[in-house]
Amino acid sequence: MSVSIKVSVRCRPFTCDDKLGVVMTQNGEEEGDVELINSTYSTTRFPFSYAWWSAYGYKRHIQGDSLQADNMTLVDQQMAYESVGLKIKADLMGGNAVVLFAYGLSGSGKTFTVFGPDAVDIPEAWFKHEDPHPLWGIFPRLAYELFKEKQDGWKISMKYFQNVVDTVRDLMSPVAQEQQYKSGMRKDPDGFTDIDWCQSVVLKDWNDLRKTFMAANAKKAIAPTQFNHQSTRGHCIMTLEVEKPDPEREGMKQRGRVYVCDLAGTEPAGDIVYADYKKVVYENGEIEHKYLGPHPDASKSKELQDQGKKINLSLTEMAQFFMKMAEAVKANKLKPGMSIPGCNSYFLCKYLKDTMLQARTYLFCAIRPEVKFHGYTFSTLGFAKNASVIKLQPKKASTAASPAERKLMAELEQMKALVSQLKEENERIAKMRNDVASAQVAQLAELLNQKQKELENVLSGGTGGASGGMSVQDEMMQRQREEYGKRGIHLYHFEADTKSPYLINLDVDAYRSKRFMFLLDKPHLTVGPQGDIQPMSLSIVNGHCSFENDGTEIFLCAGAGEVMRNGKKIDKGARIQLDPYDRVVIGNELMLFVYPGREPEGEPPSADTAAAEYKEALQTVDTSAMNELQEQMKKFEEEKARWEKERLEREAAAATEEEARLAAEKQRELLARQVNDQELREVLPKIAELTQIVKFLNRDVLSFETALQSSSMEDKDGTGTSGIPKVKVKVYNKATDETIFLDVFEFVKAHALLKDEVAFLRNALMNDREYESPAGHDPITLLFDNSFHIGSATTFLEYLLYNLETEPDESQLSIKLAVPPFNTIGKLQVMWIPLSSPDPEKHNEDDLMDLENPSDLLGKPWTFKIRIVGATGLPIITDLAYCQYEFLGELFTTESVEQNTRSPVFNYEFIHHVDCVTEQFIEYLQSARLEFQVFVNPYILDPPKDKISTKNPAIAAQLAEGHAAKPTYEELQAKCAQLETSLASATEDLNFLREQYRSAVGSPTHSAPCTPRKKIELAKANDERLNSPTKESSAPITPNHSAT
Repeated sequence: MSVSIKVSVRCRPFTCDDKLGVVMTQNGEEEGDVELINSTYSTTRFPFSYAWWSAYGYKRHIQGDSLQADNMTLVDQQMAYESVGLKIKADLMGGNAVVLFAYGLSGSGKTFTVFGPDAVDIPEAWFKHEDPHPLWGIFPRLAYELFKEKQDGWKISMKYFQNVVDTVRDLMSPVAQEQQYKSGMRKDPDGFTDIDWCQSVVLKDWNDLRKTFMAANAKKAIAPTQFNHQSTRGHCIMTLEVEKPDPEREGMKQRGRVYVCDLAGTEPAGDIVYADYKKVVYENGEIEHKYLGPHPDASKSKELQDQGKKINLSLTEMAQFFMKMAEAVKANKLKPGMSIPGCNSYFLCKYLKDTMLQARTYLFCAIRPEVKFHGYTFSTLGFAKNASVIKLQPKKASTAASPAERKLMAELEQMKALVSQLKEENERIAKMRNDVASAQVAQLAELLNQKQKELENVLSGGTGGASGGMSVQDEMMQRQREEYGKRGIHLYHFEADTKSPYLINLDVDAYRSKRFMFLLDKPHLTVGPQGDIQPMSLSIVNGHCSFENDGTEIFLCAGAGEVMRNGKKIDKGARIQLDPYDRVVIGNELMLFVYPGREPEGEPPSADTAAAEYKEALQTVDTSAMNELQEQMKKFEEEKARWEKERLEREAAAATEEEARLAAEKQRELLARQVNDQELREVLPKIAELTQIVKFLNRDVLSFETALQSSSMEDKDGTGTSGIPKVKVKVYNKATDETIFLDVFEFVKAHALLKDEVAFLRNALMNDREYESPAGHDPITLLFDNSFHIGSATTFLEYLLYNLETEPDESQLSIKLAVPPFNTIGKLQVMWIPLSSPDPEKHNEDDLMDLENPSDLLGKPWTFKIRIVGATGLPIITDLAYCQYEFLGELFTTESVEQNTRSPVFNYEFIHHVDCVTEQFIEYLQSARLEFQVFVNPYILDPPKDKISTKNPAIAAQLAEGHAAKPTYEELQAKCAQLETSLASATEDLNFLREQYRSAVGSPTHSAPCTPRKKIELAKANDERLNSPTKESSAPITPNHSAT
């Protein structure tokens, strides 16, 4: 039986003074209605399954339309659960898969609806309450009831991971494991998508779930934005799987599961700023975060915006998928549960597309009540409208119980029956005080308890027995604990309760922070590749430093390596006492010193604070690395000077601009330059280290350098300039002559992943264990499997004011390279076609107006269809390609097409419509220069044949102790040239000696090689001479040999 996606639209409370923007009513069971008011949109009514008005406290902010607000019913968390939660529970208990899909603007209440408050630092967080709380969302209420009903033979397990751009982070992993998002994505036998390397943890009870979720949730990548003080940077997906005996099929188990998908905010990336908040704690324990404004460090906002552009690609693809599905359903071209081709390039669709079509799917769309957010609200409602018409074909998952499970279940049932029988008999003879019977019942109850524990252990993946064996995951964690322990490194997951002083790692990426510890619990500990503590960093040298513990105090003794304390370099041989919360840098490893029981008052330094202190210290240290930095900065400044010259030329041409506008532009450019300089200082040390890493991994054909790239579409303030260039990292593959330009955050992410791979390989080699990196973590794949802005094509739009279609010869736009020298690298075919109606089926060519003057359009509708056919003649073969353009302040993106070609075909169409043309719109078309940015993923022409593995002798020789370093690619080329020169010289000497020898013995010389024909000729000559009358005195002729 087919069903539709159930859509619930929920409105959060007001956050600012404004007019009411929405009216929400629930007319009956699954009969909700959302209406936009005080809007300029032509479509204002949207029917959905549920419409929940939850704008509590609206009277403090609403400006007008208060009567309509008073007439709406406020929906709290309990009412929301009663509407859909009980249905979800019934579906789950029946063995169905259920998808809970939260979508909307950051801070609009997505997470609140599905989870409730979930910040780990607030008392209202749902996982901090053992009993039901009024603020609990749908999932906590559902899970609480599940565990209340849990019986013997049930297995409830959980996975929780986050997709951040192109990686998946396992939030359940104690060692913060992350991989490229395509790694391990598989379909199980029932057709549901899973990521097999992410940990699945078996939960014993409700409290176990709360504890596990709280620990995992603390690892989410979040950032404060103007929309939310804890905005999730990526998509978080939690699955709860319930296996229980099938009541209708003996020996089989039903496997229901719920996917809770809390997606990233849908706001345009360019709108985001990294925000400053003030945390206010009230006497009653409540916490409020007050927005103060953008963070003074503009580079933080830039990083969020760069990340957001990549994250939004997956949201855009999901929106395109729903739109295409809705069109196919309306045209009766799609059966329930069937999908469409394409829309399979990014994580969200790859993971969820097929799963939600065969599950019972609930879409929770969150909106804001204020008129100022109408643009976001209308977009969210359009997404929900397309989703609501899609037909699903739910299917149930099942699995066979293992022989051990069936045996234990049968024994449990027998023992339960026996205990029940004995209890009844014991009650009958209780008056006789039969102690023997009571003891027998107690003994059987204990045996029953042991059997229950044994079954629980088997369900959890153990080897059986009441005491249980270790599961595969426990064994892996124990192995990691032992292997790191051999290097003097401890995992915080196991040692969090230690009383000994220790150093713990800090990282600006919270997911990677506080993973590893160096316990300083011995009188003397050395740090180095052969020391008591052997950090994974490649910057560690023999005798790097040491620590002394005199029983009360800890001292840091500087050695042969670079060491810093609280931002100051420690001279070799110096002995410094450490104080709690000191920041210590060993090589390039940033650590925090903690002495349990001696912590000073106040919060410990954050990773951001410690990292900023370290960066500032690096700028004052005169080392070879800093010399290299200065050299790179010099080149960078030269390139910036070229941009500055172009800017001055543009300013000279536009000398009539207003002074205020010029001042604003100057300030903006100054800020952008500061961001560029800061990014450069951050990335250059990582470039140097990654150069060393790729050498270790036998990929030294890769080289890295910084570059500046045009960013003309970034111009958000309407200045009309081409924007400030952005820092990129140029990655070049010498072996294939391929180049890619990465955003700084992408390069930093790849650097972190490859550092981990070196650590994994080293650990495996040290413990005589085999290890092979995931295919997606090969440096060439990891660095080149990224989309980047290769070039742009531009056009002017003034002719659209006259209802003119694009001429065929003008549809081919030149694509200019995005970096100097900005040469033409291909063509992009773009066509604009006028329409008489925004509904293409109602278009009539005769209804198009003939316009002589743009003013004739004032007050009338304007409709054009844009068609982006494709690009041709690109300089690289693409693996994936898409195109973006911005029209009237809104960003539009074609479908990402996966085609191995230099001429990707987009076949993109969109109808742009303006209800009422204004002077501002006419001015926009007259002056706008529309830019189409082309993005590509390069196709890897010649992937490496060898694996990144401990079996690879080149890698083993580089990373294992006691082996000589493998020469670099350049060194091998130089050696090859030297050998060729030596060979040529030796060949020349040999030929000379041969000639001298032949001359001495009287043998004829043969400069040409001896071919078969020459051999025949020589043989004939010898035969003739030997058979001649003077053959006795003749010697045979031999080719290039002396006579015999």
